[in-house]
Amino acid sequence: MLGILVLFAAAGAHAFGQSPALAKCADAFYRGDYEITAQLAEKHLLLSPHDAAVRVILARAELALEEFQPAFDDLRKVLAADPHNIDALYYLALLARELSQQEYQRLAELAPDSNRVHQLLGEAALAAENPSEAQAQFQDALKANPRSIEILTELAELKRSQSKFDEAITYYTQADQIGPPNYEIAYGLGASYTYKQDYSQAIVWLRQAVALAPDSSAGRFALGNALFQSGQLEAAIPELKVSLQLEPRLKQAYFLLGRAYSKLGRKDEANAALKKLDELSRSEMPGQEKGSARDDDPKLGHR
Repeated sequence: MLGILVLFAAAGAHAFGQSPALAKCADAFYRGDYEITAQLAEKHLLLSPHDAAVRVILARAELALEEFQPAFDDLRKVLAADPHNIDALYYLALLARELSQQEYQRLAELAPDSNRVHQLLGEAALAAENPSEAQAQFQDALKANPRSIEILTELAELKRSQSKFDEAITYYTQADQIGPPNYEIAYGLGASYTYKQDYSQAIVWLRQAVALAPDSSAGRFALGNALFQSGQLEAAIPELKVSLQLEPRLKQAYFLLGRAYSKLGRKDEANAALKKLDELSRSEMPGQEKGSARDDDPKLGHR
């Protein structure tokens, strides 16, 4: 399959605007003479080592010949000189996928019922939007390795995405008891307790999340939100302001800031925050760039 993709991807590109060296390599490549292609390209690159187009077609020939390490090395050379080279990025992605599949097959042959195989199958099921299969695979992975922080966290994340917060908390807590402090676990627990409106517990975990990742806009906002919902308005304001320094288009933070300032009688600051919220909302009219607030931030409460 990889050989077919390498052969036909961008097959028409060789027709226009080529140097003589590239034209010779392309003709050999599209005839299926991959070894000749490699020889012509390598000869040319001895004299012109920075010819990215020829080095890319050399890598394509190496991919077709299943010479994966040389292909990887050549594509990395192209990207070292031009990190935005679309052709090199494309073929590097093909190579990565092929190598990934080979390694998975090797893993499945060596340990077909291992926790890692079930974990990979669970992640694949998630990518295919099949949460029931993902859960089954993660459960099998957990049976194989009951002390896996990664698997416990993935199960917790799955349960949180399904709004099953008690189950999510159980898995997060088990993961937390096994290993060192972890932002993903602390944030997940804080978010879960926030949805349950247990703000005292949410604040404990979100303070830990912020301590572990002080530059996380999601963590800062979540902590500010939990503090706001618990009535700690003065404490909420600095966290919300930091979240906006990190993510200036976080509309929810401006909304909460406006409400917090209003409740504290700071009308000018409340109006400034709500004005900024209105400006962002107007900028997100159809055809405008949308904000980048995380979808999994704890939702606003109703206080």
